[in-house]
Amino acid sequence: MWFKNVTVFQLTNPFRVSIESLDEKLSRRAARDCGPLELSTLGWSSPLENGTALTLSINDTILITARKSEKILPATVVREELNKRIAEIESSEEREVKGKERQRLREEITVEMLPRAFARSRNTYALIDPENGWLLVDTASRTRAEELTVLLRETLGSLEITNPETELSPTGAMSQWLFHDTPPAGFTIDDECEIRENSEHGGIIRCKNIDVTQDSVRKHLESQSHVVRLAMSWNDRLSFILDQDLTIRRICPLELVDNLREETRDEEDEELFFIADMMLFQGEISELLKRLFELLSSKQNS
Repeated sequence: MWFKNVTVFQLTNPFRVSIESLDEKLSRRAARDCGPLELSTLGWSSPLENGTALTLSINDTILITARKSEKILPATVVREELNKRIAEIESSEEREVKGKERQRLREEITVEMLPRAFARSRNTYALIDPENGWLLVDTASRTRAEELTVLLRETLGSLEITNPETELSPTGAMSQWLFHDTPPAGFTIDDECEIRENSEHGGIIRCKNIDVTQDSVRKHLESQSHVVRLAMSWNDRLSFILDQDLTIRRICPLELVDNLREETRDEEDEELFFIADMMLFQGEISELLKRLFELLSSKQNS
């Protein structure tokens, strides 16, 4: 199993919780289905489909999984029933239904419909990397990532993390790489980028499926503009899109790594393949992030 995206957080303090202790703490906030009157629940689930342990050791990192269950109650369904009841009241009582009463009716309808609403669940995976001081969350959504970090903080009692900080700005580095067509050693620039003007309400230029190193694209960087997203490949192993906040989007293994994945595939043991595939991903993303952080340090920027 590979993360499709990675939102990176840095651990402010060393992570010293053992796997045994972490598993016990996570069990206190285990995932559960929504109750009759609950819109959603959030808790910890096993990373393995049929597993019982809430942690999985992967190359000295720890894989954890937050599962969110939520009721599907479309706003249009509630609104239709609300309009129906309002029409009945206004017709039978010959008066207008206004603010507070309208809100009360909406809440009553929601409570009535919740027990009959369908439920769905989704998993968000995260890797705790004590050695490198990272928390890697499998999403490009900042809201969804923070949902997991809040749950982890509540579970552990404390969790001090920050957004990744680098001496050189990712936007500045990406702009230089694209403008001069000089990607760092081992990297290539692919066929997608996003360029924004520096002003608060400046324009946005999105390029996709074209040679972004051509002059017609690069000339936009001669004015007050900068690159905020850039598609790249690394060492013929991974392709990805680097975001200005160091979020890694649309991670895709290239042929060399894909061949390694196929060598570990075991159709008779999905759990074994999941672990082997996850180990491969962790090794690749770790090396990529280390290299990116090196490039964005003032000592090494090319």
